[in-house]
Amino acid sequence: METIETPENNPQSNKRKEHIIIGVLAALLIGSLIFNFYQHQSNKAEKELLEVDLADTEQARIVLQNQLTSLTEEFEASRMDLEAKDSLLSQRDAEIFDKQKEIQNILNKSELSDSELRQAKRMINALNADITRFKQEIASLQKKNDSLLVVNDTLRYNQFKMSEKVVKEQAKSEATEQKMRSTFSVSNYQITGLRVRNSGKEVETDKAKRIDKMRVSFDLDPNEFAESGPKEIFIAIYKPDGTLGKFKDASPGELETWSLGKIEYSDKVTFDYTKGTRQNISFDWEEYDFPKGTYKIDLYQNGLKIGQKSLSLR
Repeated sequence: METIETPENNPQSNKRKEHIIIGVLAALLIGSLIFNFYQHQSNKAEKELLEVDLADTEQARIVLQNQLTSLTEEFEASRMDLEAKDSLLSQRDAEIFDKQKEIQNILNKSELSDSELRQAKRMINALNADITRFKQEIASLQKKNDSLLVVNDTLRYNQFKMSEKVVKEQAKSEATEQKMRSTFSVSNYQITGLRVRNSGKEVETDKAKRIDKMRVSFDLDPNEFAESGPKEIFIAIYKPDGTLGKFKDASPGELETWSLGKIEYSDKVTFDYTKGTRQNISFDWEEYDFPKGTYKIDLYQNGLKIGQKSLSLR
């Protein structure tokens, strides 16, 4: 008599089902652990923000500076995961950077009032919410097909962040605090396309076929914590295709940053700074065939990004 195999009496089929069930349960367990970890970190961060003692002005400045630095690192790390090109996220990126700069300008003041400390604290809370929303919007745009790959990526990211926190705790010292405070903020940041006529006169243009060079100019805001002497600012120029731009007689290299590890830069500007003064810095990018598209130029000092600007050529 012929035997008909059913799922109930087929050991191989049952074994496959068991493996599938085990895999699903493992993924759910890992996901639960990850959620609890983020929830714990979120509650911890919120508690730290609420416990700032505004009566001790100098200590409050240090605590708020550390919170701003931590949020900046979290924001930069989340931007690394941004794969989708979206105009709304680009706008959010610029808004968050402007808020970071505004908070840093307040904390860089040599004397802080109670109202300024409270304003900085409120703005850091708002910045924290903005970065959380930014990360959520990025997550909604990411298209992951393999759930196990998502879990592995998340675990690796958590491991990186935990290691980063350990290094950060070990690095906290008076020298580190002074370095953070002495970091410049910039204003009047401009990128201008220039056409050079036969007479030598320079005329502004945004037409790729006519541009002869690109001029980058910005002001260093006065900083009472930055000592007089030689300083360096590193420039990373990104061409429309996303590659790093390099130009003649430049000094490209690698830069160690606080949140992104090592990055390549196109050139560096060395200058003498006088403590507490405003100073203009400018340089030209020339002898390059500029194609159409958007050029982005980032500025770094002390391992932190202090400026970002773009110019579109048509």
